[in-house]
Amino acid sequence: MYTLGFKNTSTQTVEADGPINLGVVYRRNSYKDNCGRCAFQLNSQVLSLLQAGMYELIISFVVSAPAAGDVTIQLFENGEAVTGALATETITTATTEFHTMTIPYVFLVDKNCVLGRVSTGELQITAVNVGDAPITITNIAGTLKKVVY
Repeated sequence: MYTLGFKNTSTQTVEADGPINLGVVYRRNSYKDNCGRCAFQLNSQVLSLLQAGMYELIISFVVSAPAAGDVTIQLFENGEAVTGALATETITTATTEFHTMTIPYVFLVDKNCVLGRVSTGELQITAVNVGDAPITITNIAGTLKKVVY
């Protein structure tokens, strides 16, 4: 099984509708396909799924907010919100109350046929603060597994 572990232990403030820095890779088990591409890669804010198959993604965020209210984080696929791939928590005490939010989701990367050649439709996954106010994230931990080849 191909796996990717990533984390961000730096505190970050994310504005409303702002992208979240997912951090860096700390563990990887992946092999290149016939075209020389790994199954996935992480470039701080973008998690790229590069090979055809089914991927299971689980991300946990530790969040707080400078004001009381709802905090919502949603995953996006190639710039489009993924229905059902979100988490919401209610903060009642500003700045001192922390909640852990977890988003599990399964993504499918299809093979395409372009001019008689098989190619893979790459997916770009991002996490976004879709709430109305800034949030503070103090820790992110995620795992990505390619479960079907």
